[in-house]
Amino acid sequence: MKKAIVLAAFGSRHENAIASLARITECVRRVHPDTPVCVAYTSRTIRGHMARAGEAVESVAEALDRLLAEEVTHVVVQSLHLIPGTEFHGLLELANERMLKRDGFSRVEVGFPLVAGEAGVDRVVDAILAEALDGRGEHDAVLFMGHGTKHDGNVYYDCLHRAFQARDKAVHMGAMEAEPGIDTIIERFTAGGVKRAYLLPFLFGAGWHTARDMVGEEATSWKTRLENAGIECVPVLKGAGEYNALVDIWLAHLDDAMRRLTRC
Repeated sequence: MKKAIVLAAFGSRHENAIASLARITECVRRVHPDTPVCVAYTSRTIRGHMARAGEAVESVAEALDRLLAEEVTHVVVQSLHLIPGTEFHGLLELANERMLKRDGFSRVEVGFPLVAGEAGVDRVVDAILAEALDGRGEHDAVLFMGHGTKHDGNVYYDCLHRAFQARDKAVHMGAMEAEPGIDTIIERFTAGGVKRAYLLPFLFGAGWHTARDMVGEEATSWKTRLENAGIECVPVLKGAGEYNALVDIWLAHLDDAMRRLTRC
């Protein structure tokens, strides 16, 4: 048996996101010193940008093909995505395909994304709140900005919001490209008398979406929209990959997948 680990990230060229990915990669190599670890990006757009900049990175399919050529027989593809959306389900399809093809891998296991199942929602929310901002005033709120997706997995953003609210009414979850979006958030904050909002990305790293869509100066950024509604904004540029407790959840998913790898 020859094993390997592929860390599957959405991908980013932003230095903050790259630093977060480097940290978790180093952590995985430290925990699994005898298993080769490589990084692959699932976003075709990001891979294209990087290739044009002379910074080519493998897709997950390319990484698996290379590992197969190197006679690796057992692989864990660990998702570094936040929710089980389009990107994660694409990994499941790819793993099945590479395992069933003639002369393919003996086994390919896919590790869960950060949030997986009802228990996963609770675990992530508790981990985040354990590091929650202190010193919030009566009219302050904490707002996490997720990416959002047209995939049915978008339901997890609402699940996270409800779990936050069950523990702390001042903490909210929104999504850039789905509901609950910024319009819904502004209505909610206005009705609740929120005067100041701490803005945090619910993304792997505080990359371009954070810099542009969350705190950018454009009229459509969440910061601009909230300030135009009379709500002061305090950005906290910390991605999910920078929370030790959240990294531990990804590592636990990886450990589960590594155990499945050798089950008969």
